[in-house]
Amino acid sequence: MSVTFSDLRAAVASNVANVSGMTLAKMAPEYFLRQQNTIAHKSYTVAVAQSNATPERQRRGVGVYVQTNVVVTFAHRLRPLDVYPTDYDAALDLERDIINQVLQTYSVNKAFTIRYNSSVRTVGDSQEYITVACTFTALHTITQ
Repeated sequence: MSVTFSDLRAAVASNVANVSGMTLAKMAPEYFLRQQNTIAHKSYTVAVAQSNATPERQRRGVGVYVQTNVVVTFAHRLRPLDVYPTDYDAALDLERDIINQVLQTYSVNKAFTIRYNSSVRTVGDSQEYITVACTFTALHTITQ
């Protein structure tokens, strides 16, 4: 079954939305986090970052087998320093929940497989938010 890049993004975004309190940011993923005023507590974006054709011997004639990097980036507010590490730990727990939800995308949509690669956590100079970018790899077919 063929999966478009927009179908892949929508499937991942839909599953992240199932995590309590998460809200899809209404901007292109590349602009999320560029300015402090674009960040909202538990807002997220889903970027279809990069795709590469992947050789697959048994899939000849059914399209291009593709490996696509999907990046889920979210923000979690850190209250003033007197409550550290409570909010920081809550952000780490939220990261785990998001990873689990994205991995369940495959159980909902059998058209592709997805696996977790890595996370990058960043706290800005203002220490108001921690942002986490979780990278996944999706394997799917696109028709020619």
